[in-house]
Amino acid sequence: MKVYSTQRRVVITGLGAIAPNGIGKESFWHATQRGISGISCAPAAGTVDSAVPALPAGYVTNFSGEQYIERKLLKRTDRMTQLAFAALQEALADAHLTEDVLDPQRTGLVIANTMGGVGYVLKQLQALYTRGPRAISAYTAIAWLNVATVGQAAIQYGIQGYCKTPVNDSASGLEALGMAYRALRRGSADIILAGGCEAFLYPLVLRVMASQGICVQGSDPNAYRPFDRRAGGLLMAEGAGICILEDYEHAHKRGATIYGEIVGFAQTNDAHGLQMPSADGTYYARAICQTIEQANIQTEEIAYFSLDGRAVPSSDLGEAQALRLAFGTDLAQIPVSVPRTSIGHSYAAAGALDTITALQALAAGLIPPTTNCEELDPRYPLQMVRETAQALPASTHARQVVLLGARSIGGSNLVLALQKGETA
Repeated sequence: MKVYSTQRRVVITGLGAIAPNGIGKESFWHATQRGISGISCAPAAGTVDSAVPALPAGYVTNFSGEQYIERKLLKRTDRMTQLAFAALQEALADAHLTEDVLDPQRTGLVIANTMGGVGYVLKQLQALYTRGPRAISAYTAIAWLNVATVGQAAIQYGIQGYCKTPVNDSASGLEALGMAYRALRRGSADIILAGGCEAFLYPLVLRVMASQGICVQGSDPNAYRPFDRRAGGLLMAEGAGICILEDYEHAHKRGATIYGEIVGFAQTNDAHGLQMPSADGTYYARAICQTIEQANIQTEEIAYFSLDGRAVPSSDLGEAQALRLAFGTDLAQIPVSVPRTSIGHSYAAAGALDTITALQALAAGLIPPTTNCEELDPRYPLQMVRETAQALPASTHARQVVLLGARSIGGSNLVLALQKGETA
């Protein structure tokens, strides 16, 4: 058996984004850097019951699953899987990887999902109560599972290596990238397709989230305002993001374009409660410090910190406090942003879409803005990039790093560090 070093470098060589403000990495970045919103009250076809008024959310419009998946399989899969298949195809094409190039046993899949195939189940429930038990599809038992996407993708591409489906609330997507990073470091694979997908914009889900205080009430499409004095919750979104993670030597040998390198990842838990992340930030700060230590990051090397930004006051307070604890007075030197305000919080897809944003931000030399944060709460001494993109801070250091954070109900705190591709 071949023995691999635990010091293998992990780079990102392909990006696939299916988001409310753009399909494909170029369209997504074009909109995100300009703060162009993908949030509306007009639902995408098939995502909500037309008899129930739509709430503002990030709907992926102009998307047809038939462009990415054969018709027979289309009928057997939920929209979450269809969005993921689209992102997978985008990422593989971007990385110039084809099935004949991939070694099935040295290729893996880590695709996160939080809510499962809720849309498929709701349609079957409607069929049950309007047409009877015989109208229910036998594929419901598969399509609604969180693991359905990884299973279907493994079959589609013949992937026989490391395969996982993280389920960790809104932090699932960043956890998928972290899991893939660690698996590649220890030699479990040479290539892992990692990210997340979500498709839960249905009245039942939206109303439940609003009633819990997670999702902002009302009909204002600009109401997702993290760290704003008027913050009242997030707006939800559907979408999918996939990154091709690859062993550096493997990528180098095949002449792949390297967007960036993952140089650190840490995860802690608040052990606090199931309603909201802790407001004291202690264990989130610990995850930040562990990541910085792993990657040997100097404050001057941080291009920006991509925040979780739930727009729930207690959660925002905890995130700001974590940054204070981790950076102290150096916090004044670090730009921060919540670029996902232009699309909404896509839960399991969010970490991957944030990563795709960060890699393109490093390439363009720009920090994408936090939209809607017009009245920064004075309790948060943050260098927030708001409304318009800002140039990356000037530095004498050749290395540029973006830190990405994610938190979840249940107490998880995750931080991932990316550095610009030129140093890979």
